[in-house]
Amino acid sequence: MSLSVRNIRLFVLALWAAFLAWLWLSGQVLRYLGPRTSWVVTFGALTLVLVTLAYARSSAGAADARRGVSRAEAAGLLAMLTPILLALMLSGSSLGALAASKKLSARGVDLASLAESLSKGAADIDFLQIKAAGDNPQEGETLGLSPGRQVNLTGFVMKAGDSPKAPFTLGRFYITCCVADAIPIGVTVDPTLAEGGFPANTWLDVTGALDNKSGGYVVDAERIEEVPEPSNPYLAFR
Repeated sequence: MSLSVRNIRLFVLALWAAFLAWLWLSGQVLRYLGPRTSWVVTFGALTLVLVTLAYARSSAGAADARRGVSRAEAAGLLAMLTPILLALMLSGSSLGALAASKKLSARGVDLASLAESLSKGAADIDFLQIKAAGDNPQEGETLGLSPGRQVNLTGFVMKAGDSPKAPFTLGRFYITCCVADAIPIGVTVDPTLAEGGFPANTWLDVTGALDNKSGGYVVDAERIEEVPEPSNPYLAFR
């Protein structure tokens, strides 16, 4: 196969089609996009497969099949593959404690108001609900959360404690559109009846009772178990 403009275009189209199909079929799409926008990958994969096949069978690019590739054209077409390379390099990774600390300090987001407005109508108790109830007792009544309520949370250690019995912050990233708009929401866990001392970025499954202490709700942990990172490490705003 000669190195022509047509062949390079076919190569780029085919790679993008294969990449989007892989994201769609492997479930990796949820590491990059939220549930509301993940349809773009499915649509893009199917569309690009059809476009690639149509372009391969078309005679419209016959002139390009005989024309060599200039350096500028080659650089432009290959630059289109950069997002694929970056995505594959980051495959299997997710935002962690460092990203959480930077996002909290760098963005002027009122997490309390955000959590309060977005936690309404939630079926399960999660970090968002606990954050809203802890910052607003009236919201806690609406959500049915009160001291003593048993909760179960799965998240990663955003901020480690100073000792095995010291409180630490457990949380998750919430996304609306994609990972770029991710917002970390954490809950303080007090390992009163369980052993703590886990380093940052450790994924844990925590069971315990809510306790309304100064600054909001705290989970008095009765059981803490280290678990693998879930296939979808992000939660979505409803």
